[in-house]
Amino acid sequence: MSNKPVIRPMTIEDWNTFHTFDKKIFPDDSMLEDWFKKRLDRDGFFALEINGQIIGQLILALFGENEGHLGRIGVNKNYQGEGYGNLLMKHAIEWFRKQKVIKQIHLYTQDHNTVAQNLYKKLGFTISEITWHYFIPFDSLSPLNIYTCQEILENEIEPVGEKYTDTLPAAQIKRFLTHDEFHVLTLKNSNEDIVGACRFTPSFPGCFPFVLDKIDAFDDFLVGLKQYSLPDYDYIRVTYTAYPKLAQLCEERKYKLHHRLFKMTLALD
Repeated sequence: MSNKPVIRPMTIEDWNTFHTFDKKIFPDDSMLEDWFKKRLDRDGFFALEINGQIIGQLILALFGENEGHLGRIGVNKNYQGEGYGNLLMKHAIEWFRKQKVIKQIHLYTQDHNTVAQNLYKKLGFTISEITWHYFIPFDSLSPLNIYTCQEILENEIEPVGEKYTDTLPAAQIKRFLTHDEFHVLTLKNSNEDIVGACRFTPSFPGCFPFVLDKIDAFDDFLVGLKQYSLPDYDYIRVTYTAYPKLAQLCEERKYKLHHRLFKMTLALD
């Protein structure tokens, strides 16, 4: 059997091996079996193997009309530092190039992970924004009860996508709505103007992307999301980008910061 690394599409037969491997690399965010099966239905889910053993994974997806999202990359700790991360990254970039329409790729990496950042920088990625991920207990919220949260309407998809084109483009909203496990929700003021939007995943439970026009609407939005959450959860995860004032509010309230991420982007030729 050759010890040459092979990158191939993940298959249903890989679940047990993948699950053991995934828990070691991402102990706080390992993939559930039903999510694994659903991910197999889409392109962009790859295994890196040597001698028939999975030592790496790669998850890629389209974002909006012409952007690519590198959702996850990981290599077994016993094989790190041997160039396999670089191999997976080059495969990702080439995969996106073959999609023809992709003009830019983005990914998220923890702010303290300088090893990963240096790899991405060598491949041309640059840090473009900061993203925060907080755990927020529902009982800590004090809503103003002047903003309302509801499922996005079909005639709102294009306007919301245009308003929040960097985080929730219309094509991405439509893509989210094809999955039963996702909700796309809007927040409205008393004039029925949209002042926020997010994708919410009840089983996570949390929202990302999450965008908000006014910081005083934050509590109303999260209280509105509670009705879509599963009863087992008394908290919500909120992940948002380029909103330092909201990060400051969460810090002042002493919410648990799960991680702070750098968003890194690469423009394709």
